[in-house]
Amino acid sequence: MSNTGTGTSKPGNHAPDWSAAGPFLLAVFVVSRLLVISVAAFVETLFPLTGTHLSYSTAPFLTSLTTSDAVYYLGIAAQGYHAQPVSGAYNDWVFFPLFPILTRIGSWATFGDVALAGVLVSNVAFAIAIVLLYRISAPQLGHGGALRAVTYVALAPGAVAFAMAYSDSLFLALSLGAFIAAEPRRYRLMGLLYGLAALTRPYGLILGLPLLVLIIRNDGRRPTRDWLWLAIGPIALIGFYLYLGQVTGDPLASIHGQAAWDEPRLSPMRGGSIETRGHPLWLILFAVLLTYTFLLVYFRTDHVPPAHAVYAILTLSTVLLSGRFLSLPRYLNVAWPFSWSLAARASPWFQQAWLALWAGLFVLFAFLNFTTRLAP
Repeated sequence: MSNTGTGTSKPGNHAPDWSAAGPFLLAVFVVSRLLVISVAAFVETLFPLTGTHLSYSTAPFLTSLTTSDAVYYLGIAAQGYHAQPVSGAYNDWVFFPLFPILTRIGSWATFGDVALAGVLVSNVAFAIAIVLLYRISAPQLGHGGALRAVTYVALAPGAVAFAMAYSDSLFLALSLGAFIAAEPRRYRLMGLLYGLAALTRPYGLILGLPLLVLIIRNDGRRPTRDWLWLAIGPIALIGFYLYLGQVTGDPLASIHGQAAWDEPRLSPMRGGSIETRGHPLWLILFAVLLTYTFLLVYFRTDHVPPAHAVYAILTLSTVLLSGRFLSLPRYLNVAWPFSWSLAARASPWFQQAWLALWAGLFVLFAFLNFTTRLAP
């Protein structure tokens, strides 16, 4: 997939070549889904899940694609938020509502099968996201570089979440859409997509700062009424908190409920602690973190404009400050500027080697996630 050209000409001068990109993007989507399905089939055949609350569904493939946090997302889609803990000390208040809402709507087309609807919503959102990722990457990297960026995101260690009943692919699509809308000054659409992103995952609010940088680049530093469209994100978040206050009696229930997830574990459901820092998974996760940090340090301003660099910095900082170390591969993967730093490398040897490394880690993390040894 990496034979896509060098993409080394000056950024900003490239229009997307959709006729050439279409088949490649379809191939990326299909190949990445086939890898996921293959790992799921392997796990479900040789490592069947046992116990309760490990997966929302027992259907083939859906068993793997609805494990861990998907249990909570799909439970909200089916029944709404619960006033009492769903499992042990775990409340579903920490999960944001847009993905469950879309899953509930999607279940009308799956005859009430919420698990299938959640997986379909996630994968449709991912298909949209890779199209938008190519669209936003081509002006910076050229046609070949943009295709490499899409490939690196689709096969990154945390990319398995894009196939599961998780909100990651939806958030990626919305955040890309907000950036794309802001560039030609379509601020109303930008604000709407930003508000939806703020309702998709807890860190959605951080999109506001890089979007403000884009507005300033377009219109100058003097505040204008266009800045007010960025208020939609905080307003949407406040609305969600007020709703939780009605359900739980605590408007900050989402924040307070997060404490139950703060203890580092291989799997909260199986209780496998990885507090020993010499554990192999710690080393793998630490290597992934160092890789993204290295990419951030060596951002090239000709390939990663300021607004996108700010988004990457905020994403990495938020992950580090939150302590959500076990989930960092999928949290960092939605920050596409990291893939730009990789895709800007023109060496064919590097392209092949990195693709092989990323694909290998993709399969490894899919295995760990589907066996719930490491929750996504």
